[in-house]
Amino acid sequence: MEPMSVKLYPVLALSLFGAGLWPFSAAGQGLSENVTEISGAASVLTSMTHTRIDRGTTTDSSSEPSLGISGNVGGQLQSGANSLALQYGGTFETERDLGDGEQTESSSVVGLSRFSHFDPGSRFDFNLGHTVSSVRNDTGFVVNPSDYDTQNTLNAGAGIRFYPGDLSTLRFSGEAGKSFGSGDLNNRESFTAASEFFRRLSQRSSGGINVSKSWSNDEDIDITIDSAQLVYSNLLENGSFRIGAGGSQADTEYPDGLVTESEAVTGFLGRTWLAPDWETSVEYNRRLSDSATDLSLELPADIEFIPDTIRIRDLVVSDSILISHNTSRVCSACNLGLAAEAALLESENTGSTTHEYFAEIDLDYQLTSLQRLALAYRWQGDAGEDAGTVIDQIHRFNISWIRQLAEEISFSVEFDQAYLRSRLARSDEEQFVLRLRLSKGFSLVGQPR
Repeated sequence: MEPMSVKLYPVLALSLFGAGLWPFSAAGQGLSENVTEISGAASVLTSMTHTRIDRGTTTDSSSEPSLGISGNVGGQLQSGANSLALQYGGTFETERDLGDGEQTESSSVVGLSRFSHFDPGSRFDFNLGHTVSSVRNDTGFVVNPSDYDTQNTLNAGAGIRFYPGDLSTLRFSGEAGKSFGSGDLNNRESFTAASEFFRRLSQRSSGGINVSKSWSNDEDIDITIDSAQLVYSNLLENGSFRIGAGGSQADTEYPDGLVTESEAVTGFLGRTWLAPDWETSVEYNRRLSDSATDLSLELPADIEFIPDTIRIRDLVVSDSILISHNTSRVCSACNLGLAAEAALLESENTGSTTHEYFAEIDLDYQLTSLQRLALAYRWQGDAGEDAGTVIDQIHRFNISWIRQLAEEISFSVEFDQAYLRSRLARSDEEQFVLRLRLSKGFSLVGQPR
């Protein structure tokens, strides 16, 4: 499954846009005062991929050498009330099957950008966004994440604020989103109108109420969702606490004119503990939504990470709990990240119940001033109504050794392993990839106005 609200670790972002890219620094290169930071890298790579498929009585094996290029660019730009954040990356590889000599090509692009205008002295704000990601509309996993379909999404929204008192803020807003892609991915859109009232209760706490109405269209199915929620947040000396409770009601209209109604109690609970060298958070979330509605509900809060794949869902009531921990206490030269999530999803269209699980471990170790070792493990699993019986799962291991050759040039050796295990009518698979990568990067830092 995909983490629903995971704050992503730098190691994950690094592996997504090319595990092994050195965090280059060019202190002597300045930027305009409008640019906070721009960074990126380009790589040439060569790989050997070995895949095994268990057919029950026989095992099919194949080996494919490949050559490719990859690159990524990211940045944070600020000019007065205007800000732009972006992160894009892509890979192109050409492969040859050693068994039959067949030549194939594969490519993948992921990334997002967000522009926002917010002036505390003005009542108006607006935002624009673009996302390109890998999506899947089935419950299965694949050993190669780039095998999923690619979807582009455009978002836009605006809001107006009023101040009915020194301690209160009232905001009315509208958000729209539309997806572009092949097949069914090209026919999803939604719009959300919302009002938010917040009042500061003390120097550290605030409370309020959120009300929204969303309209979405997906494959000629129209869904309307009405939601209301009371919220409270408190900034503590060692972290933060937030809680919300409310309800949602949905009407689904099918192409034949049939209309069904759904409703659910919704809410969230979050607690974060912060210290100079570690951070721990626990989050619970219950919501009623579908993938088309999510296009306009809200923008991602953390641009540093983009999930490997995003699952397309129908109208579901989801309960999820996420626990994450980041620390540099393990040793003086390493960082450790842990995360685990479990979710229960009930389809309002089919009545089916599924359980989804996710676990992750990341360790980044600075061997010397010029060498770094990155270890990562990810596990994803799906279960049906029986939470204890995992019917589809995949294990991923990644080991990367990175050596800085010059100020802006690095060399890395990466070894990836993926193990697909399934109780469904499909074959188990294993894939092993050894990759050599030569990268050149840059990082330019300026001072915001």
